[in-house]
Amino acid sequence: MSWSLFKSNILRKTSVINFNTIPNIAKIWAEEYDAVTKRGKDFLNLESIQNGNLQIMETLFTVALLKGMSSPPGSKFSLVNEFGNGVKAYWAGAQMNPFPIPLIPAPGSIQNIAVNSNLVINVGTWPIYPPIKPARTQETMIDMFILAALVHLFTIGGVIQTTSLYPSVPSPIPAPGVIPWTGYFILPTIPTPNPNFPSEDGTESPVIDLPYNGDNGNGDNGNGNSNGNNGNGNGNDDSDGPSTDDVDLLNGNTSLVNVINVTLPDMSVDSFDVTAYIASFQQQAEDDGCCCD
Repeated sequence: MSWSLFKSNILRKTSVINFNTIPNIAKIWAEEYDAVTKRGKDFLNLESIQNGNLQIMETLFTVALLKGMSSPPGSKFSLVNEFGNGVKAYWAGAQMNPFPIPLIPAPGSIQNIAVNSNLVINVGTWPIYPPIKPARTQETMIDMFILAALVHLFTIGGVIQTTSLYPSVPSPIPAPGVIPWTGYFILPTIPTPNPNFPSEDGTESPVIDLPYNGDNGNGDNGNGNSNGNNGNGNGNDDSDGPSTDDVDLLNGNTSLVNVINVTLPDMSVDSFDVTAYIASFQQQAEDDGCCCD
C-alpha cells in the first residue's frame, strides 16, 4: 500500500454524507495509517510492523479533532502537529514481525538463527510545522501529514533480540544477540493478484508487487503517483517474505530527500512550501539525534 492509496482512501471515505462525525474521521485516519505502515519495512532488516497501538492513536486523533473544533479563528492550532501525538503513541512499544531473520549477524556472532522479539523502543521525532494559515483543502492537509509522517518514520527505531551462532571450537554455539535498527519506509508498490497463478510448473506466486501508478482500481482517482518508480519492480515476488526490490527502487540512496522523491505522491503545494519544510523537518530530526542525510 502506498501513500497515494492512503491519501485517496481518506478523501473517498471522509466524503460520505452523514458519516463525517469526529469519531468516524478519527477512525478512518487511524485505520488508514495502520494499513499503510503495515506495507512498510525497516531499512536494515526489511521487517514490517505487526501490531501498533491503533486504539490509542484513534483516541488521540479524536482529541486533536475536538481541539481543532474548539480553537478560535486565528489561533496557532495545527491539526497535523496534533496528529503527531497519536502517531508517536501508535509506535510506542509496537511489535514488529519476527521475520525475515536478519541477514546481518548480531554483533560478535556469525549468523542469526531465530528472532525472539522485535520491539520499537524509540517513537521518533514528529516534525512540527510552524504557525501557518489553515490548509485550503483537505487534500493539502493530507499531503502535509504525509510529508511529516515520512520524516517521522526515519527517526523511529527498535531492538531485535535474536538467537545467534557465535564462534567456538569445535562448532559454533547458539546464544542471545541484540540488533538495533533505525528507520522505516513505506513501499512504493501495491500487491496485485497474479493472473498466471496457479501455473503448471508451480513457479507463479499468488501475488505480485507492481509499482503504484495512481490508478489501481481500488478507489484511487489518480490524485498522485509514486514518483521515481520508473517501472522498476514489475512482477516482483513477495510471497516468500520481504524482498530487497523495493529498497532497490531507491538505487541505494536511502537519504530522506530521495525516499520522499520515490515514495511521495504528487502534493497540493498551493498553501505551503514543500522544499522549505523538508529542510526544516530534516533539521528537527537531526537536532534530536537522527541523521537523515
